[in-house]
Amino acid sequence: MIADRLAFVVALMIVGWLPRNVMTPGPTAPPPTVRVFAIPDFWGSFAIWGATGNDAQGHVWIGVTSNDDRGSGSAHLFELDPVAGVLTDSGNVVAELERLKLRRPGETQMKIHSRIVQAADGRLYFTSMDESGEKEDGSRLPTWGGHLWRLEPPHTWHHLAAVPQALIAAAVGGPYVYTVGYFNHVLFQFDTRTGRLATATIGSAGGHVSRNFFADGRGHAFVPRVVRNGDRSEATLVEVDASLKEVGSTPLKEYFEQAPDDSHGIVATQPDGSGGWYFTTGKGRLYHEEPQSAGPSRVGDLGWFHPDGSRYVASLFRDAASGTLYGVANSPTSGSRAFEWVARRTDGSVTIAPLPYGPALLFPHPLSLYGSMTHDKAGRFYVVGSMEYKPFVLQIAP
Repeated sequence: MIADRLAFVVALMIVGWLPRNVMTPGPTAPPPTVRVFAIPDFWGSFAIWGATGNDAQGHVWIGVTSNDDRGSGSAHLFELDPVAGVLTDSGNVVAELERLKLRRPGETQMKIHSRIVQAADGRLYFTSMDESGEKEDGSRLPTWGGHLWRLEPPHTWHHLAAVPQALIAAAVGGPYVYTVGYFNHVLFQFDTRTGRLATATIGSAGGHVSRNFFADGRGHAFVPRVVRNGDRSEATLVEVDASLKEVGSTPLKEYFEQAPDDSHGIVATQPDGSGGWYFTTGKGRLYHEEPQSAGPSRVGDLGWFHPDGSRYVASLFRDAASGTLYGVANSPTSGSRAFEWVARRTDGSVTIAPLPYGPALLFPHPLSLYGSMTHDKAGRFYVVGSMEYKPFVLQIAP
């Protein structure tokens, strides 16, 4: 979205699953070890909007947005080998459309905004999208819409679908790859066994777009629905089953940061290790989805994610062995050049440490950090963003 490009100070953080309003920050701790990866430059390279993922090898995949306005803007896909420390450019969207003779005259695809997800068939899936010609009030779709892609090893792109909507997010549920397109939150379900593409319109009033959603092992998908009643906008989390039948909905309080069209909806998701999911809204509310043996899932409101109340929360990390939840928060006294590393353990204890930029505790320039929920086999986490209009990756060893 255009608002993504204009927003320049975004912070990330996380707390655990404590009872609401029992969130007292703990003592300071030594900073984590942070390694900085600069993305190899290409024309128009700008930012990483949380578009990361990992594969069975432990490699990390990164989608980098282009802000090229010359009519040839194209997002690139990079592969990071964390052991070798090598970043490889694995292709760009427009070049692949041209290779497959699918590019329409003048078509651009400036963003890979979705996560790069590995499905049950072992292959990687992601989406690309463009913003040309869209109207942020939702009255006009982007000129070039979006595409669904599959990556075959080692780096062969397969085109699966082109749709009029901008495909902003992707998730895996059972044998299905789900994507959400704006406007109106159109949910697409790709069956990895048959190649069939099915759709359901969840609904989103005006120009509101949720930056994320999630799906579970049953093939159920969870997407926000926004409706307007007069001057009021209301949000619910809609649950659909594998047949795309709506089976439940839960009101989402504290969903909008500002006006609905300027709010990011669900921004962070993270599996809880028991078949459910944690997720946060852009306003900083933490929720927990838990599947039930029968009927719809239970969705619990766990209160504000940050002990101080409403904060933008765009990234979650969970250590599977200990259950500790980690996150990054901006330092309220240092603007957008200092960030904190927050660890919340299952016993309720919290420690806060400075987040370095390599060996430095202060970032060299103001920057934006965006949502990433990706880790590698060594348990290191990846935070991504843009600084001085260039993308970068932080590898964090807690």
